[in-house]
Amino acid sequence: MTMRTYTYYICPNGHRGHELLSENDQPYSKMWERTTYEGIVGQQDANGRHFYACSTCGAPMSETTTKPT
Repeated sequence: MTMRTYTYYICPNGHRGHELLSENDQPYSKMWERTTYEGIVGQQDANGRHFYACSTCGAPMSETTTKPT
C-alpha cells in the first residue's frame, strides 16, 4: 500500500502549493519513495540554505496547516 503525506505551503500573496511524499510502506516489498510538487519550486539563499518559493510570484513559501480549497 502507498502512504501519502501532504505538506501545504502558502506565500505572502496568498498563492498556495503543496509537497506530496508517496512511499511504499509494505513490510516485505522493495522500499521506494517519490516526491512531487505543485505550486512551489526549490530555491537556495546566499548562505546555501534550501527553501521553497512560489512558482507564480517567486515569494518565499511558509508551511501552513490548512488544506487549500
